[in-house]
Amino acid sequence: MKKIFLLCLPFLTVILFSCQGTDNDPKPNLKYQKNLSTAKKFFELFLTEDLDAQIPLICPGVTHYPPFYGSEPGNYDAFVAAGKGWMDNFDEITYNAEVWLAGTDSLGVFDGSVRTYGSWSAKNSNTGNMIQNRAYHSFEFNDAGQIHELRDYFDASGAMNAALVSEE
Repeated sequence: MKKIFLLCLPFLTVILFSCQGTDNDPKPNLKYQKNLSTAKKFFELFLTEDLDAQIPLICPGVTHYPPFYGSEPGNYDAFVAAGKGWMDNFDEITYNAEVWLAGTDSLGVFDGSVRTYGSWSAKNSNTGNMIQNRAYHSFEFNDAGQIHELRDYFDASGAMNAALVSEE
């Protein structure tokens, strides 16, 4: 029995120490937790269409990668205008976050960035058409905790088409 225990000891040691976590563990990452709160607040304010309250969360040097086919990255003014455009054209906006994730740099080290997968729904204020769309969003933050880069991935062109097409 003693021999079996001694043979298993290296495996038990590996298992025990592998469960202790590392500096690469997102749980103790306070920067991520702070940025996660900001990203969630950004979405909450979007859902209530409170653009003025969103503004302080956005870095003046933000780069936004919009979800529309053929679109180019936009600056602060383009980003704010895009958000206002969605808010002006849709009501009953909801976002159901299926998961929030800690992002990593190119080496796989947690860097405080935030990712989310979820589903959007909204009602077009002109046609009354409801849209639903699955989405992925990534947020990068500056040292002040503001959104410095935002990438949106979803079928925005299809959503706009569905919102505007007359249902006869």
